Amino acid sequence: MLKYAKIINEETKQCEVGTGTNVKFYESIGMTEMDVEQAYNGSWYLTGYAPEKPAPTYEEIDKVREEYRKEHIDSKTAMRSRKMANQTWTADDERAYLDLDAEVTAYIEEHFPYPTE
Repeated sequence: MLKYAKIINEETKQCEVGTGTNVKFYESIGMTEMDVEQAYNGSWYLTGYAPEKPAPTYEEIDKVREEYRKEHIDSKTAMRSRKMANQTWTADDERAYLDLDAEVTAYIEEHFPYPTE
């Protein structure tokens, strides 16, 4: 995308970019029209030089998996424990819970796999 920019790091081709419309000001501070792109971290680079987002770490994926499980089944697990303790948990409840657990686990394994490296 064409924007007024100035390279601030010759090695990485990171740029400072003017995002407004004051062309005279941008030119007065040494910016010229360049083809730039914004990286995953919000920084601007000459097109083709933006770094790729690093793969998530094991710890980051573990956190996402934990949050997903918390949001989708943990309240049911707590209810299961309470009802089992007061002996009101039924076989139908258990089947429904195990089905939900299998569904949540399958989703997590498909969408949030751990790194293999």
